[in-house]
Amino acid sequence: MISTAPSPATLTRKHIEAAIATLQPVHQVMVRLLFLQYMEPTQDDITFMARERAEPNERAGGYGSTRFGNAPVPRRQMTVVPKEWIDAIELKVRQYRAQVCGQRLRFDLQVGFMTDYSGGLRSELEAMETLLRTECGSVPETLEDLRAQAKLAPVSYALRKLAARAEKQEIDEADYLRERLSLEYQAHIRRLNRFKKIFDRTVLERHDFEMTSLSDEHLAMIWGIAKGPLMARRVKAVERFASALATTMKEGLNEEAVAAAVNAGLGKRLAGGSKNDGISSTPLVIPDDPWSRALQALASEPVVPFITNPCDHDGGGKTLVAKMRNFAGYRLGEEEEIKLWDRTVQCLHCLTLLRTAHQESGTIRLAADEVVARVKTRTAMPRKEAAEPVAPQSPAPPEEKTQDLEEILRPFIGTDAGQKGASTW
Repeated sequence: MISTAPSPATLTRKHIEAAIATLQPVHQVMVRLLFLQYMEPTQDDITFMARERAEPNERAGGYGSTRFGNAPVPRRQMTVVPKEWIDAIELKVRQYRAQVCGQRLRFDLQVGFMTDYSGGLRSELEAMETLLRTECGSVPETLEDLRAQAKLAPVSYALRKLAARAEKQEIDEADYLRERLSLEYQAHIRRLNRFKKIFDRTVLERHDFEMTSLSDEHLAMIWGIAKGPLMARRVKAVERFASALATTMKEGLNEEAVAAAVNAGLGKRLAGGSKNDGISSTPLVIPDDPWSRALQALASEPVVPFITNPCDHDGGGKTLVAKMRNFAGYRLGEEEEIKLWDRTVQCLHCLTLLRTAHQESGTIRLAADEVVARVKTRTAMPRKEAAEPVAPQSPAPPEEKTQDLEEILRPFIGTDAGQKGASTW
């Protein structure tokens, strides 16, 4: 009989929180701050940090100090932490948590939008190929030439020239449909290739961000203490957490795993790490140490969306919403689309509007025949509607004009105008 070893239990947030609960208060505070984009420090953590806040004349806890000449400076024991200190810590925690959670949400919105947007592009490419074969009589060799020339084709200029020819009625409807479909086919291929590169880079950036934590400089700003003691606390907190997590998961832990966890806890840090840490084109290799496994487990949970503040782009009004709808519906020019995307990815509010506009457009949920009908309608030759003749207005009768003039001049000529005056005084 062959016996198989039991599979290791899946690491979840419950295991991580149970491991944190067994640590000392100072290590609990440090671990929750390092996991700030995934969990929020408790009120006890904030009070603990406020007690250690350094002040010119006082230090919470009654720690001693020395002045010049090694003379001790007495510090009086504090029984109550000032509310201003607690409020200051809470404000900093909210600010940093909003920043890291907003960045994580921004990455998720980008990945979600580009996934659906690329899927809609593929559906429209298939619909255009169908129309080029059935409506325009294109052969597979023609489609292959269009794909090969898409990278260098002057699509924007050709579309403007085609619109001018259609405006002047210099092209018939069949030729217009063939040229319009060919140009939009090449534009969609360029869009798809461009967003594929952006998608791959964004996935790597998001993965790298999920495995990072705040730097010592920012931790010192939140905690209100000097940067020097934070490194030792950070190393000890990661070590204690790795041991506690192994105990919670009932797994063995050797010195190499602890060292790997410490390196993972110190390696990638936000805004304080190595300036040479860039996003490589090769896939990220995530180590199997306890710290990295905990980050992966927390990162697998969905991001909770929150209400974003309106931005100042175009006043945040109807113009911006219309551009987002045209972007989501593949009706925006290539040059304007690139500029709008570069600006949108930097603004969480604009990115939320774009994501919402694409979801409301229903592009992904359309069937194949509906996509074909939609593309055919969009690429049809515009027709000029004959303007309705305007009926000429007959001039007003002289009597009415005279009456109007008299009414205007009534305050000046009085009510007895036109009456015969008395012959004698």
